[in-house]
Amino acid sequence: MTQKKSIAFAKVQKYITRGPGTIEPPCPSFGPPLFCGGCDWLDLSYETQLKYKTELVKEQIQSLNSRIDIPDTIASPITQHYRNKAFMPVGKGEKSLEYGIYERWSHKIVPHKSCILHPPEFDLIAHRCLELMDNAKVQPYDETTHTGTLRHIGFRCSQDRKQILLILVTRSAKLPFSNLLVKKLCSEFPQISGIVQNINREKGNVILGDEEKILYGNPWIMEKINNLKFRIHYKSFWQVNSDVLQMIIKHIKDKVQPEDTVLDTFSGIGVLGLSLAQKVKEVVCIEELADAVEDGKFNCQLNHISNVVFHCGKTEDKLPEILNHQDKYNPHIPEVIILDPPRTGVSKSVLEEIINAKLSHILYLSCSPVTLRRDLNILLESGLYEIISIQPFDMFPQTWHIETLVELKVK
Repeated sequence: MTQKKSIAFAKVQKYITRGPGTIEPPCPSFGPPLFCGGCDWLDLSYETQLKYKTELVKEQIQSLNSRIDIPDTIASPITQHYRNKAFMPVGKGEKSLEYGIYERWSHKIVPHKSCILHPPEFDLIAHRCLELMDNAKVQPYDETTHTGTLRHIGFRCSQDRKQILLILVTRSAKLPFSNLLVKKLCSEFPQISGIVQNINREKGNVILGDEEKILYGNPWIMEKINNLKFRIHYKSFWQVNSDVLQMIIKHIKDKVQPEDTVLDTFSGIGVLGLSLAQKVKEVVCIEELADAVEDGKFNCQLNHISNVVFHCGKTEDKLPEILNHQDKYNPHIPEVIILDPPRTGVSKSVLEEIINAKLSHILYLSCSPVTLRRDLNILLESGLYEIISIQPFDMFPQTWHIETLVELKVK
């Protein structure tokens, strides 16, 4: 048992009896005795996972209003190897370098040969990459002593897997025999479209650093979603399940009107905003990461879209500027705001700006039912809004995580 402050975490030693819907997990790293932190519900049938996810959303949201109808969770078209992005820590095994996913509630690496969540190509490239690193005597990073070189190995791929980015996160700029590494990997895996060495010199749990070297190709991939093309930088946010992303876009598109001006906050490269551009009057995107903003502007040109603008900055800073100085930023009063925040949710100051501006239509896309409930409660307590619809999507099969789209309008 692990105890932190007032919370205790227990580990399963064995199962005496199993509940309904349980299955034999198809991965030796799921545990026990190993407890890989990648999958939470690999021992549940997919139908049971969907049922529990719907119940999770109901648990959190229906306490706000018992009359709210929450439909069944929409299933993912694929339930294995769906992730288009993965970063895995590297450590020292008994005989060689190893990589995997941290054990639950720890920083102990659980090594694996193949993962059920991401494409098999990731594992094939990773194993070969670490074999070459072993030959070059590259040492893994030790977070306790802040020594060693290789910290993480990461991937991002297109939906058809014809483009794969390999990201090597190192503690310093020096990476022995990197030219030979690139030559070997690219000859053996022609689908590799770029290899990036990201340099993170800092201590701590943040994976990526601010420095980088492009060892081969480009630091981005090209993707196509609903007839639009997107350039996606390796640092930019992009939903990990492209099939479910397309379904979410369709649901959002059905909820906006041709006369709408849309504010797309936490926009990333603008996949939601650009997908709405052909239907609405104008889209204003707010994104903190400069690389994502550059990708967004490039994607506008690539798709010949002229009614989308990007503002680089935190939503907390840029939203008040746009809402309070519309003559400077945007001549049209926004009718719709899209909130697609990280797991921590939307800050109270942003929600208060929305309430004060009396924005008439909110589309909130959340990956955390807990922070979603907190933020909805603030909006509902204002007395200005009511929930029109809620729809859960299974963006993350084999885990307890769930994506939920909530529509609110002024009463």
